[in-house]
Amino acid sequence: SVSALVGRPCRSDSAPGLGASPRMEPKVCKGSAGGLGLEQVGFMERLVQPFGCRFTWFLGLVYFGLKGIAMRSLYSSMLPYFQMMQVSGTTFQLASIVFKMPWSIKGFIGAVSDIFPVGGYHKRAYLIFASFVGTIAFAILAALPLQELGAARAWPIAVLFCAANFLVATFDLLCEGKYSELMRVEMAGSEVLTFVWTCMMCGSLFSAIVTGGMIDTWGPRPLLGICVPLAMLACWRTCAGDLPEIPAKSRASLLEKLRAEPGLFILAGLMGTGGLVIVICVTFWGAMVRTIATIGVSAVLIAVSFRTMPAILAKGNLYMFLASAAYIDVSGPLSYFYTGTERCVADGPHFSYSYYIAVSHVVGALGSIAGAVMFQYVQTWSFRSAFCLTALMQVLASGFDLLVVHRVTVRWGFSDEGTFLFGDAACQSMAAMMAGMPMAMLTARLCPSGAEATVFAILAGFQNFGCSVGSVLGALLTEALGINANVAGPCNFDQLGNLVFLAHCVGPVVVLPLIYCLVPAVGMTEEVLCERPSAPTSVSSSQTSLHTPHSCDSLHAVLLSSEYRGMNDGPAKGCLAKQ
Repeated sequence: SVSALVGRPCRSDSAPGLGASPRMEPKVCKGSAGGLGLEQVGFMERLVQPFGCRFTWFLGLVYFGLKGIAMRSLYSSMLPYFQMMQVSGTTFQLASIVFKMPWSIKGFIGAVSDIFPVGGYHKRAYLIFASFVGTIAFAILAALPLQELGAARAWPIAVLFCAANFLVATFDLLCEGKYSELMRVEMAGSEVLTFVWTCMMCGSLFSAIVTGGMIDTWGPRPLLGICVPLAMLACWRTCAGDLPEIPAKSRASLLEKLRAEPGLFILAGLMGTGGLVIVICVTFWGAMVRTIATIGVSAVLIAVSFRTMPAILAKGNLYMFLASAAYIDVSGPLSYFYTGTERCVADGPHFSYSYYIAVSHVVGALGSIAGAVMFQYVQTWSFRSAFCLTALMQVLASGFDLLVVHRVTVRWGFSDEGTFLFGDAACQSMAAMMAGMPMAMLTARLCPSGAEATVFAILAGFQNFGCSVGSVLGALLTEALGINANVAGPCNFDQLGNLVFLAHCVGPVVVLPLIYCLVPAVGMTEEVLCERPSAPTSVSSSQTSLHTPHSCDSLHAVLLSSEYRGMNDGPAKGCLAKQ
């Protein structure tokens, strides 16, 4: 049984040999944690009983250590890392596309692990491979002499950041699949979702505190060095079998799975191929070629999605893709403007890394929580109304960037620091969270029963492709407007205000009318959408309708998942990353 594989919670040591069945009483767990005590009181008891001590500790390692500390450290260190290499703002933004690509191909990673088990298991070998690649990438990034690299090494460094991010994305995807499976089999409650989200938030905040204490003095390399033992620990515990897994089925059964859902696996394969094409074009080709390639790959994927998915699912996916792309990413020039020295922008804000990255992240986390709370008051609205409101909120929140860029804050006597924290860190994070939650809910409502995990990964990947399109368009606009950002100077931010207006105000408004032809005219809390009628398991079936999504418990999993939390290099300058 699955329970046996997970590892039973620690049993009571009292009254052995009395003939009674051992009573499940997980007061102290001694598993892979090396004897550390895990007090079981209420919540923890309900958490550990269905999952076992070892897997619970493993989830804590993954979501506190990897997706909390390591992922936050990656995002926090990338901006200073590239600036110390004298990389321009536009190149930094394009390198971010390469860095974030693993999140766009999660559907491909999941499909490959489903079809091609290695060593008799679907997940273990892939996790070990990802941890091996990630450990090497973290170690190299932590050891390289930044000042000696130069801007010519930007793309190899971007690939190393991508490899480290691949570690986090793979562990997140496969662990999410495993605990979702056990939730269903063991009839577990939502405790694991709260546990995962709490671990991730605590790890992220811990990383932000460490970043604030050392980034200005020691630079970004120590942050990346901290991640090396975490990646090695994840590899060790994976080899030790802390992630429970039954042996793979026969090859005939796997081929039957492939034949049952050919459209999904083809689409996942195309997403992986498309991600590789975009990375190559961004790295080796100029603005026009990479723009055409990115839009072309996205168009092919959208066309295939309409052939392999029900129409209502494909239309909703198309809108969320366009909404992600329309909020054009201009994080490169904005980050360089806020952190530029006097050589770059004489009258600029001149923020330190600790303030721009660490302090803003803490305030942004509070803003995200406020956005999640505020969303509860509009979740009875229709999807169309919610998308309109959140798009307008993003536009209004972008006005704070315009105030700082045009130096209105100086003329009116406001401090750049206060305006930045209230506007960019708090309000934009709150708006980004409120924009992401209806996307998460619509994705959850549209996923057909029987193929939820694969479809959700594919839809989230589509929205990340939309972010990549937005980043490419942002780089194109930056070059077209003559904006030049470089740490050593000279810099030209004369048109930065127009860039922000086009990217964050005009873009989101342009796609709003498409809501009325792509988004279903239904409420976000209609009970019928949470029913589980008998429906074909094939996502490509034309009979699958809007009323065959997964259960409400899975919907809560989506909303608690970190897929829809923006974790950008600083405040939410670009598209909300679906991670």
